[in-house]
Amino acid sequence: MTTVEDPGRRERKRLQMVAHLVGVAGRLFETQPYESVTMEQIALEADVAKRTLYNHFPTKEALLAHWLEVELKHDLERLLPELNSRRGFAQRVSVELDASADWCQRHPAHLAAYLRHRFLAMGDAPPKPQAPSSNRGDIAHLWHALIVDAQAAGEITDRFSPMQLTTWFHHLYLGTLMRWLIEPTLALREEFGQMVTLFMEGAGKPAGKQAEKHAVHAKRASAGTH
Repeated sequence: MTTVEDPGRRERKRLQMVAHLVGVAGRLFETQPYESVTMEQIALEADVAKRTLYNHFPTKEALLAHWLEVELKHDLERLLPELNSRRGFAQRVSVELDASADWCQRHPAHLAAYLRHRFLAMGDAPPKPQAPSSNRGDIAHLWHALIVDAQAAGEITDRFSPMQLTTWFHHLYLGTLMRWLIEPTLALREEFGQMVTLFMEGAGKPAGKQAEKHAVHAKRASAGTH
């Protein structure tokens, strides 16, 4: 009689294999130039058939993306105490941006490959829905949480939704990274600082006469709709 494998057990085995492959690839990415690491080498080091590797990760870039997101989750957990000790959006977000700048300066080739992979994937067919992974981080979730807190504190305007502001901030972040990759002599920490200033000056809650001016404009706009 044929035995049917329990779906839960099958999924656990899949996740264990993914974690194993990502761990092996990550060690190679850390110790060798990115360009020199091959899928064949990863399969050999992981002691799996190439077909097994390709079944889980069709490209080296997909493996890199998964590894970077796992590393990001660990980094965010490590930075959380310092982030929580800061006050204000600019001070809090700079904790992650400084760490991001340090990592990017050590891994420019990995960053370039990751961004290329992500932007090329935008033209693909939508992926099959997957359950959120507790093992991988998404930096946009951090931006969103910090923006929600800043709006609640009255530091950032509530004229726009947290999701909309998160999208804009994340695009600023990606644009800053791409600018730095094109001009690597730029100081990335300083670029991030200027980026935050731009964001806050555009999204910061107006004060004093500027606030009155916004109120007058809003009143006129409201009157014009009646």
